[in-house]
Amino acid sequence: MHAVGGVVYHDVTERKWAQKAIDGGVDGLIAVNNRAGGHAGGLSPAELFDALASFGVPLVSAGGVGTAREFVDDLAIGYAAVQLGTRFIASTECKASDAYKQAIVTAQESDITLTERLSGIPVAVINNDYIRRLGTKAGPFARWMLRGHKTKHWMRTLYALNSVRRLKAGLSKSSGDGEYWQAGKSVAGIHDVRPAGDIVREFAAAWRAAGEAVTAATSR
Repeated sequence: MHAVGGVVYHDVTERKWAQKAIDGGVDGLIAVNNRAGGHAGGLSPAELFDALASFGVPLVSAGGVGTAREFVDDLAIGYAAVQLGTRFIASTECKASDAYKQAIVTAQESDITLTERLSGIPVAVINNDYIRRLGTKAGPFARWMLRGHKTKHWMRTLYALNSVRRLKAGLSKSSGDGEYWQAGKSVAGIHDVRPAGDIVREFAAAWRAAGEAVTAATSR
């Protein structure tokens, strides 16, 4: 990437993975916290920032931001930027199903659960009927496969293929039955499906207002 002028940021959930990324020459780190959808981390945004700040590269907070207030709070911690996933799934431009978008709008933080049955690694999803049927824990054979240095890759591939097959089957149904919906705990603050531009302008205005308030306070 660098050879053609590219910039590389790498997802990390803790310091040991960040060290490997830094050793590999990345330009920055995407700090995936314990509020993220998909493959979430185990630390809060503030804890993860403290763990990674000493690397001296730009840090992007990922997870748990669904409102302008949360966006401002994460930037105030010291992050250079914030990555939003769930909030932009619930946008008019996103090609996700209407069932997926409405599930985000109606979900509460308590509706987010972790399942190992999609990839072999805990994934944060909305606890819908499909996930309840699928289950959240790997079975005995899968756990044995996942413990092996080589066999874990075969098991994860099998999970991925099964997930794609079931997802394709679900997408053919307008009800959303058979879909798994990755989402983070930011669902608690997402109450509508809006154009992406409106979301960006709202968040940018909140950040500018926060900066103006700090400037006014320090100039007194």
